[in-house]
Amino acid sequence: MDILFNISPVIKLTGIFVLIVVLIRRRLSIGTALTTGAVVMGLWFRLSPFQIAGSVGRCLASERTITLCVVIALILVLSHAMEQTGQMKRLLEAFRGISNNPRLNLAIFPALIGLLPMPGGAVFSAPMVHEISRKDGLTAEHKSLVNYWFRHIWEFCWPLYPGVILTVALSGIDLWTFVGVQFPLTLISAYTGYIVLLRPIPLNRKPSTGRANTNYAVFIKELMPLLIVVAGALLMASLLYLFEKTWPVLTRITKEIPLVVALVASIWWVGRWNRLPLKKLFGLFRNKSLASMIFMIVGVLVFQGILNDSRAVSEFSRTMTASHVPVVLVIVVLPFFVGSIAGITVAFVGATFPIVFSLVISYGLKDDILAYTVLAFCAGYLGVLLSPLHICLILTCEFFKTTFPKIFPKLLILSSAVAAGGFCSFMLLRAL
Repeated sequence: MDILFNISPVIKLTGIFVLIVVLIRRRLSIGTALTTGAVVMGLWFRLSPFQIAGSVGRCLASERTITLCVVIALILVLSHAMEQTGQMKRLLEAFRGISNNPRLNLAIFPALIGLLPMPGGAVFSAPMVHEISRKDGLTAEHKSLVNYWFRHIWEFCWPLYPGVILTVALSGIDLWTFVGVQFPLTLISAYTGYIVLLRPIPLNRKPSTGRANTNYAVFIKELMPLLIVVAGALLMASLLYLFEKTWPVLTRITKEIPLVVALVASIWWVGRWNRLPLKKLFGLFRNKSLASMIFMIVGVLVFQGILNDSRAVSEFSRTMTASHVPVVLVIVVLPFFVGSIAGITVAFVGATFPIVFSLVISYGLKDDILAYTVLAFCAGYLGVLLSPLHICLILTCEFFKTTFPKIFPKLLILSSAVAAGGFCSFMLLRAL
């Protein structure tokens, strides 16, 4: 039995990762997989059952856990509200009346869908991409890539995505700082998509949707829920920053509160604008996917808590240092591996970032945590984009009647450009 406990911490953590991945592949929820992995890790690193229970209790009672669960719940409720009331569909239709540019229309519909964190949301924009490209003679592979790629350009930085929220919660980085440094990756992703996928499309005709009927007012009204969230959260955060010196009590306000208030205001606006009865609006909070996501967030934080309490990372980092393994290699490979296996952003963030951040601190690189976070997030997200298990990719290929091997070469080219951008961002942040 002592042999089992005395083996290398690298082997222990590798075994725990394999266990988590196997459980996810077996169709267990990510929350269940992470919680199971956390308990096994605690026992394997010699924590008693009482110590594990104490770690779980502290996690469940922490302000960070409660706040994070509230934010994620509100984001998903807003997403479901816009989807069920038809507001997202009206938003897309409103934009269709503004633009006659086939290239822009092909990209904008999946991109607008991408502003809401809907699982499998690419299948929502796929019919629109198909309709707009009807007279362009695009192959099924080309249409699939357009729909899939532009659907995912925002997830590097958009503050409504659970992966972004979870990253800043685990790292302690300010949300808007993270959004700011990640935004160039969204620009690189969009520009690369334009060069590879959109520029070859001719502009010598109007799109098949017919004559544009410009109505910017309608478009802005339908876009209002998203504007309320982003503008409202930024405004409140700025006001708190400006006045916290005058009223020091404001420094005690949790940094996620502006986002919570903005999300509540946006949900209220969607309900009122669409005349959604309060009963149905509150009914959105009982959605099964909402409970699953909350359980997953709790699983992530429990995993992080037991990881810290078991001192697994300190043992892991000592072994890596003694073996002269570059920390950059670990920070790139772990998120990419889990992202490519799980096919979902919150999986690689939740499973690997507690180790990544603890490793960065143990190596004395805390001042560069923003740079390493950008590198780890980019690596993990590229794993997600290239994963054949990504639900959006599966649904898109199914809709356009194509297969993953047929679109993989161009997808790899697109991803390589983003990888280069992520590495450049990392080097620039390290140099500052």
